Amino acid sequence: MTGADMDEEALATRRRLYMERDFDPGHSSMPFDMRLTLAAEYAAYQLGQINRKLERLIEVAQLIGQQNYSKNGG
Repeated sequence: MTGADMDEEALATRRRLYMERDFDPGHSSMPFDMRLTLAAEYAAYQLGQINRKLERLIEVAQLIGQQNYSKNGG
């Protein structure tokens, strides 16, 4: 196995571990449609968290932009 293959395999393993840690319904015997529902809820929750953080980031960037505009005689 080459170094690139080992790096790719390590990345895939790390990604899988992150996903398992972040989303684990805890019931492998759970019906597929229930697992799918839980996964969709998890994804929606995470998207909401990302959206809130991006909104704050945009607000701060706009505030900084307005301050710079005022400082430069805009």
